Amino acid sequence: MADITLAEYNGRVWLVGGENYIDDLLINTLPPGVSIELVPCEDKTAVNRLWTQLCGEPDGMSDPWIINPAIVARIRRQLSDYSVFFAEWSAAIDKEGHTVIASVAAWWHDNKAALIDVVEFLDPSGPKSIADLSRLRGQLVEEALVAAGVPAAQIGRTTREIGDVAGNVQESQRIDLVTKFPDAD
Repeated sequence: MADITLAEYNGRVWLVGGENYIDDLLINTLPPGVSIELVPCEDKTAVNRLWTQLCGEPDGMSDPWIINPAIVARIRRQLSDYSVFFAEWSAAIDKEGHTVIASVAAWWHDNKAALIDVVEFLDPSGPKSIADLSRLRGQLVEEALVAAGVPAAQIGRTTREIGDVAGNVQESQRIDLVTKFPDAD
């Protein structure tokens, strides 16, 4: 688990873990080595569950800290990892998904030596239909990146098992876009 965990739902982001870092997070003075994880959530209830899981039961009527969108944008630039979510049994990329893909393509245009991995999350013992749908989703995301100007040679594909990420989302309904430089693994 990361030092700081942020939960995202419906364009908003909350600090659900690592509250002791909030001052440094907000003013951009985090010490080197402090890790940040951005966990997409399916609804606000999932945000609150993750907060309770990481911080314990809240005292009285309270909510986790909501983070300003400008700070979230700065954090995203630092993390350079993104997720595209799909509706159940759908391969359609929604408006938010296209925004994520455009953000990754824009980042790549400023970092042309970088590679972008299109990452699927699958249960190896799961149904073939889920794997086929995931491959289709990955292909559509890859094609959208190419359409946004990222050369196909800069895009890789990989698969991870569903349990490889934290959070309360159905990983099989997401495709991650992980940016890296060729000498980094």
